[in-house]
Amino acid sequence: MTTTTNEGQGRVLAALSDALGADRIATDAEVLARHRQDWSGEPGETPAAVIRPRNAEEVSSFLRLCHEHSQPVAVQGGLTGLCGAACVKPGELALSLSRLNAIDIADGAMIVGAGVTVEEAQKAARDAGFELGIDFGARGTATIGGAIGTNAGGLHVIESGMTRAQVLGLEVVLADGRVISELTPMVKVNTGFDLKHLFIGSEGTLSVVTRACLALRPLREGLSMAVIALAAEDALVPVLTAAKRTFGPDLSAFEAMWPEFVHTMRARTHFTMPIDGPLLAIIEVRDGTNEGAQRKMEALLSAEMERGTVADGIIAQSHSQARSLWAMRDEGPATYHQVFADNIGFDVSVPLSRMVEAVHKIAAHTRSRAGFHPMFYGHIGDQNLHVVVGADEKFTKAQSDAIKDSVYEPVVALGGTISAEHGI
Repeated sequence: MTTTTNEGQGRVLAALSDALGADRIATDAEVLARHRQDWSGEPGETPAAVIRPRNAEEVSSFLRLCHEHSQPVAVQGGLTGLCGAACVKPGELALSLSRLNAIDIADGAMIVGAGVTVEEAQKAARDAGFELGIDFGARGTATIGGAIGTNAGGLHVIESGMTRAQVLGLEVVLADGRVISELTPMVKVNTGFDLKHLFIGSEGTLSVVTRACLALRPLREGLSMAVIALAAEDALVPVLTAAKRTFGPDLSAFEAMWPEFVHTMRARTHFTMPIDGPLLAIIEVRDGTNEGAQRKMEALLSAEMERGTVADGIIAQSHSQARSLWAMRDEGPATYHQVFADNIGFDVSVPLSRMVEAVHKIAAHTRSRAGFHPMFYGHIGDQNLHVVVGADEKFTKAQSDAIKDSVYEPVVALGGTISAEHGI
């Protein structure tokens, strides 16, 4: 992407001020500093300005002017990405979509601005008697536009599918300012190419998402959540299979946490986990009532303990206790940069039948190095494994390269993929 001179960028900003108004352009130091980089930790430059439009028409005017002046742009949502896509490169202006925050619900669907956070969209859906099938730990900061741009996964992919599965229609702005708007709430539309699937997951390379029409479903009030200790690692597939058979489409989450992750989080953070085992799993089931969900969960755990695949388990007795049990898995990863001098995170997919083998192969390479702390956890119900290697000191480039090889080589050899949901 071609960078502009300071003089050329000044002309662009002047034209933008005339077209959008000065209040759409932020240049104070505090705002600029916040928009340098995302959660990835990749280095970012301080932008000359942060542009904050309020609708697709203003995004269109901005991109058209940038296109005419060959002005590069960094598109930013909630800045929670883990691949550096929102980090500002030299000469770029930052385009923040935070003010695209309108929400409208009708016909069992939600039309939502790209700047709405996932948590805000979830709350609006619940208040209207619906559920939104998008959820992940960064829900309070991550935006709908970013979720669509990266085709984010998260905690409920086993039940709802990736973000792509929730999108009925999109409004996007192309790099030259042209607007494509297909905000249909219809599930069945066969009038030509379904262009939305070209833009979902394109990570900002093809367009800027400004609004989306998302599918909703009726709210289920009942929920049961349990943490179980498997008797052995090789019980993972049998227990997951039993959960799918017992709960069917009401199985909303199946997460796994290996001891390396649990013990490291216990030792270095305030998070707690009341049980131990060769492998811990978090299971969540939905139902029309809490009582119905609890009965299903109790039946599963009783059967699996009798079968010898589950050694111990805790069923949350309230929503607040469920949130407490979720905390380590849900919020723990956000603490890596606080508890380690350095860390490298990976987001891979591995065939379920090879998952345990992948963990052992990766651990064998990384655990042998003093001061390295490999951890494994993830959305095992949809074959997504997260690997994080923390370090007591900063990685050298040679160490970083070696760790990447130790993760990617066995993943590829076992038939997996190097990016499941975080993007490239």
